[in-house]
Amino acid sequence: MNQQLVFNNDFQFDTVRQAVRFSCLVAGLKVNCFIALPASEEPDQFITSIKADAFDWEDRAEQAIADGAYTKAGEIWL
Repeated sequence: MNQQLVFNNDFQFDTVRQAVRFSCLVAGLKVNCFIALPASEEPDQFITSIKADAFDWEDRAEQAIADGAYTKAGEIWL
């Protein structure tokens, strides 16, 4: 386990961004990660499927963070 990266269990739907948001701590700094809602999905169904696959999404976020794939706002979009 990477001690510099800690995922919070805070998956929620962001209506403004139309995406599921979750956060992690990277060396003590909070980073917000987003997964865009596909046009064919309903928000409630989408967040349920994201939560069911949380470990996979956290792995993807960890790789994106390692790759430095931050937006200008310091966010990770998957």
